[in-house]
Amino acid sequence: SQPLPSPNDWTFELIEDYHAVIKQTAARFGLDTYANQLEVITAEQMMDAYASVGMPVNYRHWSYGKEFIATERSYKRGQMGLAYEIVINSDPCIAYLMEENTLAMQALVIAHACYGHNSFFKGNYLFRMWTDASSIIDYLV
Repeated sequence: SQPLPSPNDWTFELIEDYHAVIKQTAARFGLDTYANQLEVITAEQMMDAYASVGMPVNYRHWSYGKEFIATERSYKRGQMGLAYEIVINSDPCIAYLMEENTLAMQALVIAHACYGHNSFFKGNYLFRMWTDASSIIDYLV
């Protein structure tokens, strides 16, 4: 069997399999993290996340629509690319993965965002002092 499937052959099941292995590796390195919530999103949903500063919920404001249109224009003209992921400092830690990513990139994003950023969010004393990851989503709603 191949070490990695071909670039477009990722499935949700494969992502979960890779996530399980990455989770074990992170535990071996002693990373302390919040639980992870993986969300695979489209390019349009990623642009929407850009416009709303990545938060899954937010108040309504005209500037978010303006930002979305500016981002969409730049993206469609080839003037900018999109991030491979966005990760939210919440508990559970929400990671948005681009559906256009290859399986290898999905695995890298999971390791980087779901365990690297997540561990930093949970362990950084300034984040612990000034944010409450367990209630940020409720606060926004």
